[in-house]
Formats: sequence, C-alpha cells, structure tokens
Amino acid sequence: MWSIPWNGLALLFDLDGTLVDSSVPIERHTRQWAARHGLNPTEVLDFSHGRRDRDIVSRYVHPHAVEAELTWLYEVSCRDTEGVSAVPGSLELLSRLPADSWAIVTSAEREVAVARLRACGLPLPRVLVAAGDVSRGKPDPEGFLKAAARLDVSPFGCLVLEDAAPGLQAARDAGMQAIRIGSDVLSTAFVPCVSNFKDTELEIDESGAVPLLTLTVGALERLGQPVR
Repeated sequence: MWSIPWNGLALLFDLDGTLVDSSVPIERHTRQWAARHGLNPTEVLDFSHGRRDRDIVSRYVHPHAVEAELTWLYEVSCRDTEGVSAVPGSLELLSRLPADSWAIVTSAEREVAVARLRACGLPLPRVLVAAGDVSRGKPDPEGFLKAAARLDVSPFGCLVLEDAAPGLQAARDAGMQAIRIGSDVLSTAFVPCVSNFKDTELEIDESGAVPLLTLTVGALERLGQPVR
C-alpha cells in the first residue's frame, strides 16, 4: 500500500459505486426486470455494471420494446431509492470542491442520478453528464470528454474516480488519469485503487486564474491486470 498526490484542475466522478452505494436498489431493480423477461438475473447483473440502461436493455429485448422497457426502469429507479447511501468520505470531499472543479459522469439517467444524490444528502454538481447526454455510453470516452469541455478544462488536467471497468477504460481513452473506488479485483483494471474517500486529503491553491487541486489518496493498492 502507498499514497500518491495528484495535481490538476478537475475531478470527474462516476456516481453509482463511486460517490453513492446504490448496489442494493440497482440489484433489486435489475433482478425484477430480468424476471419480467425470463432472463438469468446473474448474467444481466454481470453485464450491467457501469453501463447505461439503454445498452443493457438493447442487449436482451427486441428493438421495438426498448423504449417501453427503459420507461419501466426509469420509473422504478426514480421512485425506489431505498438502500442508497453515500460512500464514506464523499460528502466531505465534495463539500470542499469549487463548483467549477468537479463533475459527475454517470450511466444513469439524469433524474435517477439526482434522486440518488438527494436520497443520501450529497450536493448536486454544476456539471452532470448523464446517460441521455451522450450518444455512446462507457466504455466510450464521450461522457468524460464532454464533462471536461463543460468545465473548460483539458482532459489531461482531469482525474477520474470510477468503480467499474467500462468507466476506467473510458477514462484511459479520454487521456485522463484514474483512481478506482472499490476493493474487489477487476481483471481488466490495473490502476491505483482505494475503498472509499475517508483517507483523501484535498488542497486548493486559488492564487492563479483557476483553482489548482492537489488530491492525496492514502492506502492505495494496485489490483487486476492492465486495461486493454
């Protein structure tokens, strides 16, 4: 284990599994949806991690049924936030960041993301790139690049904090450094990893035209194999 400082201009956060632990309702909703179609819920869950509902639904149902199924998932996800909680240390970190120095890039729909943030008392970002804001979801880098552009920051000045392999691949393809939030081994990710934000330290230098961030994350590990 070791700690490492990162210097840059913006932090780009994934939402589910990174800032909020929404695994309980997401698994509940995914299993319910799989049961509606006689699908293997474990297979659907394994494929779904880090992906947009549209990409999941399109894999399993006829194209004519996609929109109706997306509506079903959207409604249940907005309505049922029981079990959502903030990842330890996330509120403290977000509360210190200048509004123009961070964004959320999520595979969830915008209204679902807002409902989960509100359910666990986290602040809403000025820049939120959700599923409906991109034409291609993670692992495509479009979402991270769009967030950087909206913050008016170079991709090379961004650090991505992400829990899922598709998001880590998207960060790499966007030319951004990444830290993984989580403790289980991903076979596709060889990046610094920390279980939560409790051991993070943030310094903000506001002497220049834009704030310069220094984020130090402790108790890092390297897990898995190189991202391909």
